[in-house]
Formats: sequence, C-alpha cells, structure tokens
Amino acid sequence: MSILELTVTAPRLQAYGKDWQLAVPGSYKPQRPLIRMAGVKNCLTVMTSKQHPRRLTILGSNGQNYVFLLKGHEDTRQDERIMQFFGLVNTLLMSEPETLRRNLTYAPVLSSQSFANF
Repeated sequence: MSILELTVTAPRLQAYGKDWQLAVPGSYKPQRPLIRMAGVKNCLTVMTSKQHPRRLTILGSNGQNYVFLLKGHEDTRQDERIMQFFGLVNTLLMSEPETLRRNLTYAPVLSSQSFANF
C-alpha cells in the first residue's frame, strides 16, 4: 500500500471538507440525528490490488471515522450487485442475537465514477 496526501493530490477536497453541510454517504437513517461530514483525513491509502482502489476516511460530526473505497474505471453494475449481496448478509447477521449484540455489519456505499475523480 502507498499513501497519498490530500493536501498535495486534492487540495480543494482537503480545504473545503470542513465547511460542508453534507450527510456522510450511507449514514442517513430516518428519525435519527443527521451525521454530517466534518472533514476528510489528509491521507488517502492506495491499495495494491489490480485496480488500485483508494481508501478515503471521512470524519463524521459524531466523532466517528467513515471509511470509503473509491474505485474508477469499473462497471458500477457489478458493484451494485455486490452491495445487494452485502445487504442480504447484513439482514442475515441482524437476525442472529449474537451478531446483533456485536453489531456485525458491512456497509459499502456505491458512488458514481465522478465521485472518485475529485
């Protein structure tokens, strides 16, 4: 893995990340407080797999980190099917008391190709 600094590779993203009034992608739940994007961590990790996806960490207004995998030049339909599969897995995990107690889930968020091109 290699590390990219956002201040060098995407300075606007790093600079404007603190002023956004946007919800953290995939975090919206009705009747719950909105979790907003409070910033973006400066380091972007480039994975060593075939397509070199990037791992981006968004800081939530609730103090938690939200990690996203950014991929470009891919067929997003395949990613959508994988997300549906993980949704099914989450449903099955939540039906078991032990996994529910341990809060075991997996939450990928599909983004358009343009989202990966800051």
